[in-house]
Amino acid sequence: MIFDMDDTLLHTHETAFRKSVLTAQILGLKPPSAQDFRRMFGRVSFGDCLQAWHPQLGVEQYSRVYDSLTKTVPYRPISGARRTLEKLIEGGTSVAVLTNGPGHKTVRKLAALGVAEKRFAFIRHADNARHLKPHPEAFLDLVSDYAVDPRSTAYVSDFPDDGIGARAAGFGFIGVLTGLWSTSDFLATGTTEPLILESLRDIAQGVSRL
Repeated sequence: MIFDMDDTLLHTHETAFRKSVLTAQILGLKPPSAQDFRRMFGRVSFGDCLQAWHPQLGVEQYSRVYDSLTKTVPYRPISGARRTLEKLIEGGTSVAVLTNGPGHKTVRKLAALGVAEKRFAFIRHADNARHLKPHPEAFLDLVSDYAVDPRSTAYVSDFPDDGIGARAAGFGFIGVLTGLWSTSDFLATGTTEPLILESLRDIAQGVSRL
């Protein structure tokens, strides 16, 4: 099984919004509204977000303050995520990560999750990927790079569009309602209701329905 990271294993949106508000306050800027943040964060690049929210500020200056808040506003694992991964690994299931986040932040998030990197079959992030999800190529690269068999592999994510890319590449897909998107968002992008889970704790049910 391959897992998305942000808002699938950790509460990334909530954490990033709090850090963005604090960063803006420290720099004497107007913070993005919750609505503007939700509309852009995770959908476009971080640089594009900053261009919209703080066009007068350079990315490096903003990032120095933003990154300094890591301990003040730490990543929080989603309830049941660590135990779910541990149960899968202990049961003999190969577990991996596919995320669009940069490598250094992925390492930081895994540390917050409390699961050692060596326990994953592989960890694919923006710095070691040729393509980014939800493009099908991001999933097809896993076949050539890690000998993943799509027919026996499911991708788990809170982002409905990931299901489009995963299925196009021949993978199974399970959606989780731990992020910003609703059941109707998943249904609209082709994920059937039995494969939309409230929690990672229900992952066994999802696998049985693939």
